Amino acid sequence: MNFLKCFIYLARIGLFSFIFGRCLPKQIFNENLFPYKSFHWEQEGSIYKKLKIKKWQNMLPDMSKIVPKIIPQKKIDSNFKDNLPLMVSETCIAEFIHVILCVVGLNCISIWEGIGGILMAILNFFVNGLYVIIQRYNRPRLLKLKNKLI
Repeated sequence: MNFLKCFIYLARIGLFSFIFGRCLPKQIFNENLFPYKSFHWEQEGSIYKKLKIKKWQNMLPDMSKIVPKIIPQKKIDSNFKDNLPLMVSETCIAEFIHVILCVVGLNCISIWEGIGGILMAILNFFVNGLYVIIQRYNRPRLLKLKNKLI
């Protein structure tokens, strides 16, 4: 029963966070400032290649594929150049939302006291952390393209 409570909680905050992220004005996110600008140690996202990110990033569900009318897909087509600034903004929003989900997911520890809640919180943190890594890997690459094309 406690597993179900945690699962429903995580699903609700996930849905709420998705809607919240869609409502946020994109102008408040600046990819060139903290916390979205690459840290020196990230080597413009190259550090994540050591995690073999290219092998697993496409295995995770991508909201741009699930709801393409709401989130622009990351594909090269005739509108790619025009969509590039929006795609960069979307990486900032996605990172922000997944960091929030990491933090509020810790509430599973109080919903399901004991090892079960701790494991759910850790799993939630890990999964959302993967999405944060994906954004931090892709954003510098998109910015390089943006600077070349625009």
